[in-house]
Amino acid sequence: MAIPGIVLAAGASHRFGQNKLLIPLGGHAVLYHALQAALTAPLDPVILVLGYESDKALQALEELRGSPKLRVLKNSHWAQGRAESLKLGLAAVPAHAPGAVVLLGDMPLVTPALIARVAQAFLRAHTLCFPIYRGLPGRPVAIPRELFGEFAQLCGDASGLPILQKYWERAIKIELAPDEEPTQWDIDTPEDLERMLKAL
Repeated sequence: MAIPGIVLAAGASHRFGQNKLLIPLGGHAVLYHALQAALTAPLDPVILVLGYESDKALQALEELRGSPKLRVLKNSHWAQGRAESLKLGLAAVPAHAPGAVVLLGDMPLVTPALIARVAQAFLRAHTLCFPIYRGLPGRPVAIPRELFGEFAQLCGDASGLPILQKYWERAIKIELAPDEEPTQWDIDTPEDLERMLKAL
């Protein structure tokens, strides 16, 4: 069984100083790796939400654009923050789906295996599901349809952490092993990118 996935990749990377999603990493753009993992995992469809420099992003993803699972959305309100992209993605989830797995485009070391673990755990219980590392919640996050409304109320770049904390006790939490830490790395600074390059 598969569950829809949403890859958020619309921001302008102001903190990084350039579009971090298009920076080369291991022979491909950062976003390419995150999207490839989502397309390899048991997610269907995979809803990619683009915004800033969306045409350049599509060029960088040329090899993946032929996937029958891929659905590309362009968020014209990307400058208002990541929450707008999440709302757009959640609204595009097929009506029959019990939920969706949300991933971030700037986490290129996430693995199809981890995505599959989250998706499969969600499909067994139909409740909020996410990995944790050293006691902290990570990504990707499987959101049940019953919580779409709460996540859709987020604004700007507000984190969904308060919602995860609200439902912490009933959520399924997948404990990550120490060697899985890189799956939780994102890119906010050049130093983050350098760490990933060393890991690769």
